[in-house]
Amino acid sequence: MHAHNLPTPAEVPASRALSWFREGWRLFLAHPAVWAMMGAATFLVLAIAVWLPLIGRVLAMVVLQVLAGGMVAAAHHSRETGALKINELWDGLRQHAANLAMIGVLQGIALTAAGILTFVTSLVLGLLLDITGLAGFDWITLALSWVADIFVSFVVVMGMLLALWFAPALVMLNRASPFDAMRLSFRAALRNTGASALVGGVLVLGVPLAITLTFGFGIVVVIPLVATTIYASWRDVFANTGAGA
Repeated sequence: MHAHNLPTPAEVPASRALSWFREGWRLFLAHPAVWAMMGAATFLVLAIAVWLPLIGRVLAMVVLQVLAGGMVAAAHHSRETGALKINELWDGLRQHAANLAMIGVLQGIALTAAGILTFVTSLVLGLLLDITGLAGFDWITLALSWVADIFVSFVVVMGMLLALWFAPALVMLNRASPFDAMRLSFRAALRNTGASALVGGVLVLGVPLAITLTFGFGIVVVIPLVATTIYASWRDVFANTGAGA
């Protein structure tokens, strides 16, 4: 899809994030067994990919985006027709594999850049501490290095997450290029800061808790539920808007 045909993200109240979770949960409950199988398959494929030497981490990111695209498209099909099949998980691979894979590659590049930027920041900070004579105070060096590393990593990772949130849906359902999808996702997330922060908070706190309380088995629910929530948010922010981004 050309850039001028892409949808313009709507601005919604922060409270709409709760509606996204409710809609995502409703979609999951319509076909819980199929969604759980999709979640289990996704986890298994990711577990295999991440253990491959050298390319494992980047490959896992690529696989995640491809399968996320399939689940988002499956959520759309389920909502429109009421039907859901396990093989719809692979629709991202069949339809837009290259674009979804590129999003995963860009995600890997962003994480690598975060590591490099953190290292450079530490070097610059060490140099400044030497110049000012504060390097002799170990606790100052440790505290400032820790704060700088956390800040840089947070900025890069949060920016990446904002660029990734709507991206699979935009590729699968709007036929956006990977760069346009990530750009538009970042723009939409910033335009809906309240809803984005609420979703992020729930995921950061709720996902580890759910997985821990279920001794790890909750992952088969968490994975598809995140996908259906992404789809619900896409519908709210993009589906009812016109072109012209």
